[in-house]
Amino acid sequence: MIARQWPCNPVCTMCNQEPETAAHLILHCTFSRQVWDKMESWTQRLVQVPVQGLQVMDWWEKGLAHIPKKERQLKAALMIYCAWNIWKARNRRVFDNKILSPLDVFQEIKAEMHCRTSACGRPELSLFNV
Repeated sequence: MIARQWPCNPVCTMCNQEPETAAHLILHCTFSRQVWDKMESWTQRLVQVPVQGLQVMDWWEKGLAHIPKKERQLKAALMIYCAWNIWKARNRRVFDNKILSPLDVFQEIKAEMHCRTSACGRPELSLFNV
C-alpha cells in the first residue's frame, strides 16, 4: 500500500511494535509467535515456532527440507493453515475492527482443519485430534 501511496499504517496492527512486513506478520510478530507456540504444542513439535530473522521463503524451504513426503505434506498443510489464519486475523482487525486472541486464531485453525478432514477424509490429521 505504501508503494502505491495509499494511506495506511505501516506498523503491525497485531503488536504495534514493528513495521508490518510479511515475515514480521506471519513469523516474528509477538502475536503470531503465540499462535505458532500453540501449534508447536498441539502438533508435538512437527510445526515449530519460526526462528527469528528468517524470511518467509527461507522459513518455508528450511521447514520442509529433508523430511519424508507424507510428513512434509502434513507439515506444509499445518504451516499454511497457521499462516493463513494469522493473515485473516490481521484483516479482521484492520477491516472489521474485530480483535481475536492468539487462542482464538488457534481455534480457527483447528476448526478449518476439522472441516477439511470431514470433507476430504485425511486420517493423518487425526493424529492431532482434528
